[in-house]
Amino acid sequence: MQPIAVADAARAAATVVAGATTTAKNAALARMAELLDERRADIVAANAADRAAAEERGIEQNLLDRLSFDSAKIDSRIASLATIAGLPDPVGSALAAWRCANGMDAARIRVPLGVILMVFEARPHVTVNAGAFCLKAGNACILRGGSEARRCNALLGELWAEALAAADLPREAIQVVSGSHAEVGELLQLDSHIDLVIPRGGPGLIKAVAEQSRIPVIKHFNGVCHVYLDSGIDLDRGLDIALDGKCLMPQVCNATESVLVHRDHAPQLARIVAAFRDNGVTVRGCPAVCAAASDAEPASEEDWATEYLNLTVSLRVVDDLDAAAAHINTYGSHHTDSIVTDSESRARRFTQVVDSSVVLTNASTMYCDGASLGMGAEIGISTDRLHARGPMGLADLTTTKYVIRGDHHVMGPARCTGEGT
Repeated sequence: MQPIAVADAARAAATVVAGATTTAKNAALARMAELLDERRADIVAANAADRAAAEERGIEQNLLDRLSFDSAKIDSRIASLATIAGLPDPVGSALAAWRCANGMDAARIRVPLGVILMVFEARPHVTVNAGAFCLKAGNACILRGGSEARRCNALLGELWAEALAAADLPREAIQVVSGSHAEVGELLQLDSHIDLVIPRGGPGLIKAVAEQSRIPVIKHFNGVCHVYLDSGIDLDRGLDIALDGKCLMPQVCNATESVLVHRDHAPQLARIVAAFRDNGVTVRGCPAVCAAASDAEPASEEDWATEYLNLTVSLRVVDDLDAAAAHINTYGSHHTDSIVTDSESRARRFTQVVDSSVVLTNASTMYCDGASLGMGAEIGISTDRLHARGPMGLADLTTTKYVIRGDHHVMGPARCTGEGT
């Protein structure tokens, strides 16, 4: 990879894609879906080779799970491409329009960001989703996946180029690269070519990208996500929500990592621990939890701030909602947190005082998800405050500009006399 050549090509493509019709962009998405199906066997084989090499290197199980791109996941991406194609095109939509006191008409409209660089680990599905999202929002993108997914990502990059060409769009609008760390570092310096960087992966990757980049970075940091079981609830319903958040997909960033239990439920601690144990979950608990259940392991201070990404959960008894919120704001990552409660006033207070990008009431943390929120999918879940926070949909891959229409409006005294030579 020659970083400046890649960035030059992306900048040129971005100019074309910014003015592309919705029909052309959707045609590229539709062709990519067809190619995923047509080349399914090749994609699965490339992914199998990546997985075998990763296992040989001793990759961690949670990363190995994220690396998988089997036939079922291909079907999921095909469905996602159809959903994204069906979403309204954000480009050109007006956020507001008004008539000024001076008689001019003004509007604030959405426009593409330009060129987006994504640096991510494992997750070949990101190569499909990120390309689709960036394209539909009128951007060019450079996608640098992890070396552990090199074969599969390279093939997906070829398919994107073919899909774009079929829709008469520049092949360079979605470039899948596999450059070295040094070459990625060069890309991160090209603020004259690249408008936004989105890293997705572990804290080490995100920290390294943020420290090296001269380009604005939207960070998708780890998810230390909580469920708080409030006083007075039906405990079975509360446990259903907590277990869903922990067990459904423990390897994802919005999995529940810590459960806080109101002290009124202390007599039921053994039952709570048993419910997790019966679902294969190891519980690390506070002293009250360990006293009530002999199979709970003592939690350390570090446990409260740990993103396990596996079937482990930390469990703590708290005095009330304010204590739960204080714990979440202290140890959490401001990602996704939920309260299970029968009290509308306490639900409202929880959403006000918990400082996270997504706050839920009476719902699993699994619902911090673009598809669940009607976005089709998301390009990631931002834990930043600017320029986007929480699940990032199509609109979050645009910026705005003002369009002002006048009718021979001038502000100064100079006038054309019509007597020029």
